[in-house]
Amino acid sequence: MVNNFLYTKDRKFIGENLSKNLLTRFNIIYEKNIYNRKDYSHVYELKNDDILNEPLFLSLLNRIQKKFELIANVTDLNFEKLWLVNSLSNDSKKTKLPYIPHIDKRRYLKAMVYLHDVSLEHGPIHLGRVKNTINIEKKRKQLPQDYKEKGLNSINDKDLDGSLMPMTGKTGDVIFFDTNTPHKAGVIKKNYYRKVLRFDFKRPHFNPKLSILNRIKKKLYKRLEL
Repeated sequence: MVNNFLYTKDRKFIGENLSKNLLTRFNIIYEKNIYNRKDYSHVYELKNDDILNEPLFLSLLNRIQKKFELIANVTDLNFEKLWLVNSLSNDSKKTKLPYIPHIDKRRYLKAMVYLHDVSLEHGPIHLGRVKNTINIEKKRKQLPQDYKEKGLNSINDKDLDGSLMPMTGKTGDVIFFDTNTPHKAGVIKKNYYRKVLRFDFKRPHFNPKLSILNRIKKKLYKRLEL
């Protein structure tokens, strides 16, 4: 972890008026389809160039980054992307990822902003800890390219230090967490939804790019597997 930082909740980090304005802008982006949706139909992804055109989000980004550097005791955070996530109840199998404890192959420090009160019915993210004997960073770095298909980024219950905690909260609360922290998606009940902003930050050593030689080797290995 980053200096033992796992996760924390900052209550009422954002005031009521700003929260309302953020939610209004969030809804406008969805209604007018202002940005391109990325890998998921319920997610808009804003990069650096996009967020420069969004004064509300840009101002919040600066506040969150300063707070994150303070609580995680780091000075080298770099903004990667902002996700606007509008999640609804669905029929996905709740016994598979992302509804079971797991970590991410690409490591980030993430800040999740609640734009409305989030109860258990809204499917909050669940966060927890692994036992001291588990080397999460080593496990992450050893994940192969097909880790998702094989579910290799999941965390067994026996390796957890207790149960994951549902991060319920109020409008304006912000959840700060390291993706090396075991986490899982909460189940959204019928007729409920969850609207959040998620800021992703990277550090230089988290996800280093492969050298040209290693990238060539990786492609060759993949072809051999086929």
